[in-house]
Amino acid sequence: MPFLTLIGGFLVKLLGSGIVAPVLDYLGKRSDNGVLTNGQNVTGDVTVAQAQLTAYVEERKAIAQERARWSDHPLTGGMIPCAFYLCMVHFGAIVLDSTFRFNWQVAKLPAPYDAMENAIVLSVIGVAGIAPTVRRIFTR
Repeated sequence: MPFLTLIGGFLVKLLGSGIVAPVLDYLGKRSDNGVLTNGQNVTGDVTVAQAQLTAYVEERKAIAQERARWSDHPLTGGMIPCAFYLCMVHFGAIVLDSTFRFNWQVAKLPAPYDAMENAIVLSVIGVAGIAPTVRRIFTR
């Protein structure tokens, strides 16, 4: 029995301090290195995201300044509203003439312009009609 105790004590001492302690130290250092590496990766990702956001904000500011320059000019400021209102008047005349048979004989626009008129009307009316529904869906 004392021999077994002696061998058991030797094994505990060998495994406890001789093998297990260095293995645990190695694993602890490896874990610390992993945490440090992940922290550096997160810091790098945050830096890149901040740089992208700053670039996006600067781009939007430049676009806003360009649009402000165009809309301040008396000749170009009313181009988009004028195009929209003309398209709506023409579209309304076509609808009224075909619905109530007024015999106005409103002609359709030629080939490239009919698609443009359609796009202008649908972009403004479509967005205005769909916006409340989309807003209701995504605010929940």
